[in-house]
Amino acid sequence: MTISEAELPVARAVSAHAEAPRCNVSDFIFEQAKQRPDQAAVIEHASGRRVTYAELAKRIENITFGLTQLGICNGARTVFAIKPGIEFVETVFALFRAGAVPVVVDPGMGVDNMLKCIEEAQPTALVGIPMAHLLSKLKSHAFRSVKQRVTVGRRWLWGGASLDELRNRNATGTQAAPTTAETTAAILFTSGATGVPKGVVFRHGVFVGQTEMIRDAYGIQPGEVDVPCFALFALFSVAMGVTIVLPDIDFSNPGKASPARVVDAINAHHATMSFGSPAVWKRVGPYLEQTGVTLPTIKRILIAGAPVPYTTLAMFKGKLAPDGDLHTPYGATESLPFSTISASEILGETRHDTASGAGTCVGKPLPGVNAKVIRFLDGPIASLDDAEELPAGEVGEIIVNSPVTTQEYFNRPENNRLAKIGSAGFQPASDVDVPSTAGSDGRRPTPIAGGTPALRLWHRMGDAGYFDARGRLWFCGRVNHRVETANGTLWPIQVEAIFNNHDAVSRCALVGLGDRPKQVPCIVIELHEGHIPEKDLRERIRGELQRMADAHELTRGIRFFLFHEGLPVDVRHNAKINREALKHWADTQLPEVTQ
Repeated sequence: MTISEAELPVARAVSAHAEAPRCNVSDFIFEQAKQRPDQAAVIEHASGRRVTYAELAKRIENITFGLTQLGICNGARTVFAIKPGIEFVETVFALFRAGAVPVVVDPGMGVDNMLKCIEEAQPTALVGIPMAHLLSKLKSHAFRSVKQRVTVGRRWLWGGASLDELRNRNATGTQAAPTTAETTAAILFTSGATGVPKGVVFRHGVFVGQTEMIRDAYGIQPGEVDVPCFALFALFSVAMGVTIVLPDIDFSNPGKASPARVVDAINAHHATMSFGSPAVWKRVGPYLEQTGVTLPTIKRILIAGAPVPYTTLAMFKGKLAPDGDLHTPYGATESLPFSTISASEILGETRHDTASGAGTCVGKPLPGVNAKVIRFLDGPIASLDDAEELPAGEVGEIIVNSPVTTQEYFNRPENNRLAKIGSAGFQPASDVDVPSTAGSDGRRPTPIAGGTPALRLWHRMGDAGYFDARGRLWFCGRVNHRVETANGTLWPIQVEAIFNNHDAVSRCALVGLGDRPKQVPCIVIELHEGHIPEKDLRERIRGELQRMADAHELTRGIRFFLFHEGLPVDVRHNAKINREALKHWADTQLPEVTQ
């Protein structure tokens, strides 16, 4: 069975001896160009530049041709270092179409970590802005495998091609790489917020599955307008036929995003959706309350990256379209999306349990997502038969198996052993029925049948949680952030929610002083004012927090409270608390803890 290039791809595996159907995430763009050629695909709000789907497809075709001529194709690992904008979108899809493998490293992880990741990936090409090329010359050891270069912007002394040269070629009938669902599409490095950054291998079938699952989960329709505050998510939107309007913000620092600029981009273009970390919406919410501005065209806001305080969600009540809502999808780089829950359900029901220490409800797993909670086991788990599934209500480790669950880390066999679990129930991919045509709306069903590439291995999320009686998952914290005391195990998300009820507390973090299993629990407090108060006020707040701890069985053994001007957070979303750094800091404060 052969699927023509004009058809949307399907993430299906086939047996090794059979012909694999074509699958490339860039095909979404070419399908959209046929259906809505004159619709804007990408708009830069600050500059006013825009490109239609027809123009975007043509640019991608030209760049693909140029990349292929340079040898940046067919599995060539390519450092991708371009700021969000039209060039960002057209170049990444051209790399996909050429069969090259973009290597995406978050600069916010720090130069040393970034260089280690690049050196580990052994890239043969670099496509990036001038500063990226300059860095490659100054730190040549990390880029020594690079042979081909493409500069996005002004080319200086390093040679190679420029993106303008590739884009302006009039390529016609360019042959796209013969990729399948199993072909490696990209390597995305984790931020390293909970350990050493790891390169997650994404295959084209996973990217296609993610696009379709996100679209179907939220009912996203072609022709909508998205103002994304996280650049990578923008790629899903444009693949769905949604116009993306890039706001005038620093995408690498969402915690400093101007709420006025985000709101201006939304309202100026009548956006129907937006995506961003809690750090963004924690700034936008108060801005709306203070100015009285609303977002009357917004149908959905997606917030991901860390648990979202219900106080943030409540700020948007009455500010969106009549049928609008906020949603908090749950997942990880290795498996996203996993589940989702709306602000309506949180504010109307689950927030009360969260405030009492139940954890954060992240909703029911999406269709096609298989999830279990298993008893904690240190070390690798070779087979699912070696894991004990826990009943509802019991906290354990969350594992997942779905069409969008990645199968491996790049060049990290030990991490693969620790994070992946084999399943004896895997069925040969030849049993999968591969439809040959799309539906009347140009869509295909999400690939969830057994035997797809993503169903081979289970992924250990590294998160702790439990299912309730209604099948909803409750998140309790990272497994390696647990605090093991002489009286039992404490989970950060459960414990912190109790103290977050204090009017003066912006957020807090549970850390364990000393070594397991006899750690001393300590709560580090960040106040709304963003500074450490004078001693008298500090002691008053400490006393109030202590009474809150004593009133709850879960927190009754906590005796130590510290104040911090601003809890350290991850570089990608500016929302996840960097607990390793905070624990190190807390260890230095022992004199204050024991006073």
